[in-house]
Amino acid sequence: MAGDQDRWRALGVDVELPSAARVYDAYLGGAHNFAADRAFFARAKEKLPHIADVARWNRTFLRRAVQTMAEAGIDQFLDIGSGLPTAGNTHEIAHRINPDARVVYADNEPVAVVQTQELLKDVPGTAVVRGDFLAPDEILGAAATRELLDLDKPVGVLAVALLHFIPREQHPEAALERYKEALPAGSELAISHATVDGVAEPVRSQTLDFIDSYKDTQNPGFTARDELEFRRFFTGWELLDPGVAFTSEWRSDLTDVDEFAATNPKNAVCFAAVARKP
Repeated sequence: MAGDQDRWRALGVDVELPSAARVYDAYLGGAHNFAADRAFFARAKEKLPHIADVARWNRTFLRRAVQTMAEAGIDQFLDIGSGLPTAGNTHEIAHRINPDARVVYADNEPVAVVQTQELLKDVPGTAVVRGDFLAPDEILGAAATRELLDLDKPVGVLAVALLHFIPREQHPEAALERYKEALPAGSELAISHATVDGVAEPVRSQTLDFIDSYKDTQNPGFTARDELEFRRFFTGWELLDPGVAFTSEWRSDLTDVDEFAATNPKNAVCFAAVARKP
């Protein structure tokens, strides 16, 4: 996308300051990022050498979570903070199990929204809306959301590698409650979140240094949370087996197990869980 920077600038996109969505795309080997994002990735690897694996484990958790939800009969999904399109998107996993599944993606990153629109233009039953997680009514009330999702029936909601970009003072749990309240019984919620809880040195210190580097990006509020804080996101809902686990371990039977992940699960430095509304 380097040659497109002037076009994106004209659309009001800050291409000089790294954004979490575009950097995450770089971690995953994608092409929807700018020079500033790739430079940040290079610096991030110096701080946390296996950051690409961390991103990959998060993506693997997303695929496992969608598969779990779809196999349980959920046929509509809301992927919040979906980021830039890459292999194993939510609709691709859901459609393998149910071709009629409907998926709405939501993100506040303009490049992510435009690129996702391009990806979805010939994919029925899918849409993307531009909206901020902290403005639930903006996403839940969007025309595409109301058109594709029936909020009187169970919905699978995904907030993968999202909430750690929202600092405590912005109270992400309050916004999350609005989404939870809007959904009927049988809905399911998947979250992954950065942590250093139980992580041994030197990875613990490396992760904290890595997180601190985000203060120089468009997403300066990166916050690691412990297991108790993570569990609070699911208050009132029932955790599915295996409960809270690291992304590298959550239902690892659903996909091939990476040897490094299997032997060093805490190096994933992200908790993961899926819960159902009773």
